[in-house]
Amino acid sequence: MQYDVFAWEEFVRSMDAVLLYLHNDTCGVCNVLHPQVRDLVNGRFPKINMVDLDAVVNRELAAQLRMLSIPGIILYVDGREVFRANGMISLGELEQKIARPYNLMFG
Repeated sequence: MQYDVFAWEEFVRSMDAVLLYLHNDTCGVCNVLHPQVRDLVNGRFPKINMVDLDAVVNRELAAQLRMLSIPGIILYVDGREVFRANGMISLGELEQKIARPYNLMFG
């Protein structure tokens, strides 16, 4: 799927929580981390809508979001960005960064 920045911002505002995962098929780290992040979100944070976007297909959106390296992760809660990571991040750190805003939003 391809988004422009306006469509993306509208989508984010329409959801309680969104986790954007920017990747590319040629990125080894992206390919290893992706299923682990998806399992974490689905298992521990089920009210988050995870969106996977190819950074090459969505190059303009990635640039406008200042995501200049992959994998790129941005967490939005209540329409606002609350966390971002560029490049490698441990699952433990990601879980900690998601848990606080998630618990505040969904109790």
